[in-house]
Amino acid sequence: MQLVDELSMIYTTCLMFYATFSHKQSRSVRIFLALFLVALSIFITGYYHYLGDPVFHQNMYALLTAVVLFRSMYVMERDIRPNPKAREAARKSMGKQSLLSEQEQQRQDDRDRKILKTMWLMIAMGLSIFLGGFGIWTLDNVYCSRLRKWRHEVGLPWGIFLEGHGWWHLMTGTGAYFYIVWGVWLRHCLNGRQDEFKLVWPSVFTSLPSVVKINASGKKQN
Repeated sequence: MQLVDELSMIYTTCLMFYATFSHKQSRSVRIFLALFLVALSIFITGYYHYLGDPVFHQNMYALLTAVVLFRSMYVMERDIRPNPKAREAARKSMGKQSLLSEQEQQRQDDRDRKILKTMWLMIAMGLSIFLGGFGIWTLDNVYCSRLRKWRHEVGLPWGIFLEGHGWWHLMTGTGAYFYIVWGVWLRHCLNGRQDEFKLVWPSVFTSLPSVVKINASGKKQN
């Protein structure tokens, strides 16, 4: 059952890997990528079961997550960050005038810069929470016996706050939530649908972000 708990992290990351690398790819590339990730998941499952070493699982999860994260950040900056010079060069090479008015182009550029600023904040928050949970989990492993003693001395309900493994689940789950919402928002933006969807995040420290669809009147839909 421990394998079921841990391997789900690998499978979820493989899904995010597919969503990240298959975007705007041909059908043959998407099929190849899907088959590769299925084979990789089977290999990791079998080899982890054979080794029984959690370090292998942790290394594979960290590697997959890092690849997806850095690829997503690269694509985010490359495709969303306004680049007037590249836009002008493309226009000249195609010999066409821009279909957008200067005012509309400025609006879209300002919108995209604001979106990028919020995305980087989401990345920073998600990583901080996730790595903070990992740090607490590491300390819990090192000082397990001492923390258990303190919990018994403090008693309930305050002893709950010394449950390092519990904080690990809460914080890594929250960090993963930020990551997934960012991925959903990024996909909409890469598809040029920034004016159809909106990121709702009332407070950075007291609420969680969510992506909602905007109706024709400009109001969000529940």
